[in-house]
Amino acid sequence: MRVPLHIVQQRRERLRGLIRAGGFLPVADICGRLGVSEATARRDLAVVAARGHITRTRGGALADYNASFASHGERAGRARTAKDRIARSAAALLPRRGVVFLDAGTTVQALARRLLRRRRLGGLAVVTNSLPVATMLGGAPGLELHMLGGTFLDRQAVLLGRGAVQALGAWRFSAAFLGGEGMGPAGITNSHAELASFQRTVLRRAAKSYFCLDATKLGHATPHAVVTWRGPFSLITDAKESQLAASGINIPHRRLISV
Repeated sequence: MRVPLHIVQQRRERLRGLIRAGGFLPVADICGRLGVSEATARRDLAVVAARGHITRTRGGALADYNASFASHGERAGRARTAKDRIARSAAALLPRRGVVFLDAGTTVQALARRLLRRRRLGGLAVVTNSLPVATMLGGAPGLELHMLGGTFLDRQAVLLGRGAVQALGAWRFSAAFLGGEGMGPAGITNSHAELASFQRTVLRRAAKSYFCLDATKLGHATPHAVVTWRGPFSLITDAKESQLAASGINIPHRRLISV
């Protein structure tokens, strides 16, 4: 029996809402939650993706984070002086040997540029999901570079999604350097559930973790929590302690690295 068009449209609108709320939704979950066959789910995904609301992935879909989030180029031009100061402090914390994870944020990209200034990179391996970081470090003498797999989001120049999270399972990190979109009383946040989940996985696999966030991130509200201020990480920031306190942020002094 042919399903009326308005019913199909309502179902597809609900599908879009489910993906936006969860960040990522596998086909199997779509079938279960909407009560449709796999073929119908894939047809609906194709229609919703064609309207620019989602990014299709192998086995599911990501929300429209790729379209709505500021591009890598746009973000790279913001707070450049502060990012360079943070990167300089972060570079002093990079181990000489071991495995390091570098996130996809533009502040971490500034850290990658500073890493290239080292005279000796032998014994150090870098793992990243950032195409700009990988492009920058690729071919550096003595440096071992690994790129995580995943779904490529062009505006962020990053690999994300289930594939990237699964790829993390092969690694343990001596140190991880991460970015973020917001910091407030509850902790560090990002605008996309898959990105927050990815970063939480990195934290679990790192002996030491550092979030590199400039003062413009203070009070910037994004919906998905990455970690609370009680979490096992240090914050490298140009924000003053008085600014952090005024924003309701209470981080142990020993884990605050001011630049």
